[in-house]
This record gives sequence, C-alpha cells and structure tokens, in this order.
Amino acid sequence: MSTSQRGDNKSPKPPKVVIINTQYVETDSGSFKHVVQKLTGKDSTVDVDDNDNGGRVPTRPPSNKSSALWSSGYLTRDISFKDFERLLGEMPPRDELWVD
Repeated sequence: MSTSQRGDNKSPKPPKVVIINTQYVETDSGSFKHVVQKLTGKDSTVDVDDNDNGGRVPTRPPSNKSSALWSSGYLTRDISFKDFERLLGEMPPRDELWVD
C-alpha cells in the first residue's frame, strides 16, 4: 500500500499555543463570583448583600511604583520580572544583611 493511499502525506497540524496570564487577586467570599466572572470575561449579576461591598473588587489606593512593591509590609505578587530584578538590584549584598 503506498503512502498516498494511507493518507500519510498530509502535513501535521501545528501545536496549539495557549498564553496564560497569571494574576494574583485577593477577595472575600461575597465578591468571589464577581471576580471570577470579571477575569474570565463573563457578565456578572451578583446579589447585593447589605454587609458586602456591592460586588466590587477591593482595590489598593494608588501610590508610587517603589512603595507599591512593599505595600502593607509584604511583597505583592503582581509585579513584573523587570520590577523584581530592579528590586533585587537595590538590595544590599548578603554579607551586609546580617552582622554577627
């Protein structure tokens, strides 16, 4: 049987490329559905409870870039590699961090 009869001469399909944009989000249980639908692009109809914030995602107040990296005393996860490398470059050498 020749290859033309078996269908082996067809070019293979290229692999499917999926680009994933990771994003760190903090929310409460009342806003969870709204946040998921906002991130996935689905329309959201969230029941408003008197005790919640109306389905809105809490946001941090705007600040300058350097203080945003260390807001609230911890390193945020949503910084770029460029900002992270700049931050590492600003740190003192390991030998200067601990003094015996």
